[in-house]
Amino acid sequence: MPGGLGPIGVAVIFGVDELMDMGRTSVNVLGNCLATIVVARLEGEFDDEKARVFGTPEEVKRELAAGELALAEAATE
Repeated sequence: MPGGLGPIGVAVIFGVDELMDMGRTSVNVLGNCLATIVVARLEGEFDDEKARVFGTPEEVKRELAAGELALAEAATE
């Protein structure tokens, strides 16, 4: 073992690494989401109004009015 690191030390490192991996994954997903929004805004493709009502009953009303039955049905589930 390097530096006198016993089996208990290795187990502790693996346990801490598991938690750190979850944190790295969360930060990566958040960064990807934010980068997508930034690029969409720069390209003029981001719809602020649609984002504001996402996940609300207002979204279902808008989707039904636009004839998007599948999206409205999925939002109600």
